[in-house]
Amino acid sequence: MVQRAVRESREARGWFAGRDGETRLGACALGLAVVCGVLALVPRLPFDARWCAVLASASLDILIAVLGTRLYAGRITTTPADRVPLWKTLLGLAQLAFRQKAGKGKRNNTSDDSGEGAQPQAEAIHADVRALLRALPWRPCAVPLLALVSLAYAALAWQRPAFEANAGNAVNAQAPLFVAGACALALAFGVLLAERMYAHHGERSTSAHSLAALLRVLLVAALGAAASVALTAYAGASPTWLVRLVAVLSGAVAIELAARAAWAWFSAPAPQAGEVWTLSSTIAQAMRAHARPFAALDEQLRARYGIDLRQNWALQSFARLLPATLAVMLLAGWLLGGVTILGPDQRAVYERFGAPAAVWQPGLHVGLPWPFGRARVIDNGAIHQLIVSGSAGDDINDPNAGQRAAPTVAQVPADGRTPAQLDRLWDVAHPWETTQVIAGTSGDQQAFQIVSADVRLDYRIGLSDAAARAALYRAVDLDQTVRSIANREVVRYLASRTLPALLDTPQTAMAATLRGVVQHELDRAIGGIEVVAVVIESVHPPAGAAAAYHGVQAAQIRAEASVVEARGFAAATVGGAQRQAIEAVAQGSANGADALAVARVQQAGFDADVIAQGLGGPAFAFEYYLHALQKGLQNANLTIIDDRLASGGRATFDLRSLTPAAAQGVRPAW
Repeated sequence: MVQRAVRESREARGWFAGRDGETRLGACALGLAVVCGVLALVPRLPFDARWCAVLASASLDILIAVLGTRLYAGRITTTPADRVPLWKTLLGLAQLAFRQKAGKGKRNNTSDDSGEGAQPQAEAIHADVRALLRALPWRPCAVPLLALVSLAYAALAWQRPAFEANAGNAVNAQAPLFVAGACALALAFGVLLAERMYAHHGERSTSAHSLAALLRVLLVAALGAAASVALTAYAGASPTWLVRLVAVLSGAVAIELAARAAWAWFSAPAPQAGEVWTLSSTIAQAMRAHARPFAALDEQLRARYGIDLRQNWALQSFARLLPATLAVMLLAGWLLGGVTILGPDQRAVYERFGAPAAVWQPGLHVGLPWPFGRARVIDNGAIHQLIVSGSAGDDINDPNAGQRAAPTVAQVPADGRTPAQLDRLWDVAHPWETTQVIAGTSGDQQAFQIVSADVRLDYRIGLSDAAARAALYRAVDLDQTVRSIANREVVRYLASRTLPALLDTPQTAMAATLRGVVQHELDRAIGGIEVVAVVIESVHPPAGAAAAYHGVQAAQIRAEASVVEARGFAAATVGGAQRQAIEAVAQGSANGADALAVARVQQAGFDADVIAQGLGGPAFAFEYYLHALQKGLQNANLTIIDDRLASGGRATFDLRSLTPAAAQGVRPAW
């Protein structure tokens, strides 16, 4: 017995025993919270920093319990007469501040000798200010503020993205994980020792019992961090569900401690003689073997308020009927699991004992509950859009790569800037484009060209029952399968054509060709998938080479225009020359024909005259002479001078053809 008493006395004087031990535990918890909190805020750590936030939150819970117990004890020891109202404290601080400011102004206007007497007065003012600051009622706000910080770290652990190990350099990535795992195990070992010591003294001290429960929360966080590090080193990814589960536990404990502290500070009665009040958590105390939180609540109500829940027949009936009620509720919930409600945009393939039995249309359906029956919900005519071309930086292992629909374009005014989704200028890099090397020509030689394309695919599951079964059972990931097939056909289509041919082909014709090819491949591979449309958003050279390609196109257009202009000028010149030659030949032929006709007419007339000469003799010759003379003098004004005309008194007849104008000028000569 003596040895046991000595051992218990030695244990009571341990490092964490007594009031000083609780102070040391609070200081250790504060240091651990600061270190883990700073690490949780550092970006790009080589291990999962979410566990640092969880450890900081659990450490702050221990600090909240220690500090809340001390502050409540200080409130009890302070009598109401010694408590100064808040408004009096603030008024005193304002008066001291005004006096200090006025004293500084006076010291600036006096000499150095008078300043020696003002120094003790300033020190007295500073002492009064410190006393008033200590008198401020800051204690009710300390525990809620720490609880808010703990809750903030728990929320940070919940919202922070998951950690992924660097698979590229496995050796360098494993070393920080081993160090973090060793630190987590060392922390867990130290927390386990402290928890066992406080659990041993928990029967004699309520504060030790409360701190032991909170140490179990920190122990769970440390062991969870070690397990997460091990899983990260093995699988390359940290389990998010484990981090969030421990974060929710720590946050719930912080909220409970803050609520208990507020209740104890404002409303709870003072403890009776021989009773020590401690800030504890029911959630934390439930984390032990054979935990009975309701029994502890019953004991506290009976000891403090005299309420014995065991004598309440209503509670006894409730406790007696609770197992049967829960069993009936579970059975009813399990049976209701066979009821399926399908919306207008849903269908379901009903499986009975693992085999597809029917395809349910929208409405209310009843089947066997799980695991005997199962309804696998699929779309009912919903159209999905896939970005077929994807992005150059898409990860092929990412199942969500390229499965995003184009973002909704907000309404813009008519004179506003074009949204980035609708900007199709060549000199701008567009999102969700892919760049591909295709065949080309450089003069008479084969070359390579680069083309950027943005292709979208709209598809839906067929409306027939066979199409629904095929889409559900013939593809594990329907979106990824459709995208892979469509991407393969788009790459094949682009690779079989040159860049000028792609730019000259209408996008509607290109989309129709791709739609038919993709539909054929989907029918052959899966079946039950209908390609609604293939949308060609853009096909153009890369953005960096757009200006150069524009220059090449402009040079080609100018060269082709020059060739066409030269050919037109040559055609016009040749046509003019041919026209002039034809006109000259035709004119010469006409002139020759006219001359030949005139010659023939003259020849015919000459032959006729020769014959007439032979028949008529001299009379014909004289008549021919007169006819020729008449013809020659037909349009001439003649004056006949003949002295023989008036000789002998003979009559003279003028046989000339005279016009009235010409006859006016005729005068007889005699």
